[in-house]
Amino acid sequence: MKNTIKINSDYKKKILIIGTNGFLGNNILKFKNQKEFLNKQINFIASDLINTNISNDLPYFRMDITNSQDTIEKIKKISPDVIILTAAMTDVDRCEIDKKVATQVNTEGPRNVIKACEKTDSKLVFISTDFIFDGSKKNASYTEEDVPNPLSHYAMTKYKAELAIINSDIDYLICRAAVLYGWNKIKLNFITWVLSKLQQNEKISIVKSQINSPTFVKNLAEIILKLIEKDGKGIFHTAGDCILNRYEIAVKCARVFKYDENLINPINEIEQIAIRPKNAGLNINKLKKFIGSELKIYNLDDGLVYMKEHRFI
Repeated sequence: MKNTIKINSDYKKKILIIGTNGFLGNNILKFKNQKEFLNKQINFIASDLINTNISNDLPYFRMDITNSQDTIEKIKKISPDVIILTAAMTDVDRCEIDKKVATQVNTEGPRNVIKACEKTDSKLVFISTDFIFDGSKKNASYTEEDVPNPLSHYAMTKYKAELAIINSDIDYLICRAAVLYGWNKIKLNFITWVLSKLQQNEKISIVKSQINSPTFVKNLAEIILKLIEKDGKGIFHTAGDCILNRYEIAVKCARVFKYDENLINPINEIEQIAIRPKNAGLNINKLKKFIGSELKIYNLDDGLVYMKEHRFI
């Protein structure tokens, strides 16, 4: 076991990111060359199904978490101190259509990683979602103590993965986030979709009945690394420091970027394949107390202003 090995002063903590090509995984990696991280004793190791977005100076392992034997063998070979599992099928409606694949990726995949962690004594950091709650809570946000009640297949697959982690004997950290946003060259997220439409002066209809805590992806990456540094354990809500409905989010996009907010039409309902919770706002008081003044947790205005000042599209 690692904790029985005497570690010298030159030892660097090995952090394996599974899903490095993805939106969050890639943003975590961006910190490896930043000044505040260069003096930390950390080695990042990348893994994904394919290597399309990973710099050549990083060790890379091809890994398919739905393949139990491959996953266990690769992780045993790497023997990481920490695994950040960002790989997931996150298209909520697609998960409802292709339930088998969603279950394989979002539930069976994490179970395979858990088995590997048991063999390597690695800590698992798992990225979960606000959608595990049913949204029926009135006039209050969800805390880590609230009991989940998933409405969609996507939410159920993520909750089952959470339960598998909680009921295992491994050291773990579950980070629940929501509505990840930020510039992404590969695909649009809700906020970049809104911005692209408004930039082109297109009218859009946005629902008022879905409430979330939008999370700036760069800030989430920082939060995860800070929680690892401080050896955070258990469940943390790691979302943005605000709770807004989708229409309010879109209006803030227009105001910060100086677009015409009259292009945004508020609607009460929207027809979608998968059921979404009405109020999925996340309470982040536990996170704030644990991190203290060491790191700023962004609200939507903070994230949008950062995006405006650091555009690449």
